[in-house]
Amino acid sequence: MLAILSDIHGNRPALEAVLDEVQALGITRVLVLGDVIGYGPFPNDCLRMVAKAELNLQGNHEAGVIERIPEHWFNDVALGMIRWTRRKLTESDRVMIQSWKSTGAVDGIQFAHASLNPSNEFDYLLTLRALLPHFSAQTAPVCFAGHTHIQAIWEEGNIDEVPVPKDGLHRCNLSSKTVINVGSVGLPRGDDKRAAWATYDPATAKVHFRRTTYDIAETIRTIRHLHLDPIIEDKLLKDLGV
Repeated sequence: MLAILSDIHGNRPALEAVLDEVQALGITRVLVLGDVIGYGPFPNDCLRMVAKAELNLQGNHEAGVIERIPEHWFNDVALGMIRWTRRKLTESDRVMIQSWKSTGAVDGIQFAHASLNPSNEFDYLLTLRALLPHFSAQTAPVCFAGHTHIQAIWEEGNIDEVPVPKDGLHRCNLSSKTVINVGSVGLPRGDDKRAAWATYDPATAKVHFRRTTYDIAETIRTIRHLHLDPIIEDKLLKDLGV
């Protein structure tokens, strides 16, 4: 069984709650699809907590912090927190982030922070136009991704997104190509603000989309104590559901 996490975004309480649940489920294989940092107030803690994951991918926020992609790529709020995060990281943090790739493969399963599209690694897999080059580059039946902060299922040949079942359980069709977006641990989009992640059983090809409640009050309190630019603070709190 694999536990697949993405877009933690410096939200330590959310990550702690998810990792506690991972341990309670007896899962020992953890894969992290990037954006461990950015936005949230606990970048160092989150990097330390995922350092020994079986796979760590480099998200666009890591790429921004180490200046692999230019600052104009980001909106003002994201850029403000990237600059704040950059000042907080240690040299060992930077070295670790630089060693991460934006895509990877484990046991015949592909993983991407955003997309396998070689010409646009941080594309948003939300439209058919974005999905076509991704599926062209996907060679395995199943690929897991994050980046959009929205749990989702996309199948090659289907114009429309496949609805996530109410019970969170989905069996992948291994005779075609499927992309599973596991959502965001730290800043999920939509009405449900619980930490979003997924587990996958390669033996049965079953995905379980999961939601975990965490102490969001600690994250909110810490953001307020940072005395950030009011525009940045307001956006972060709104994204958390405050």
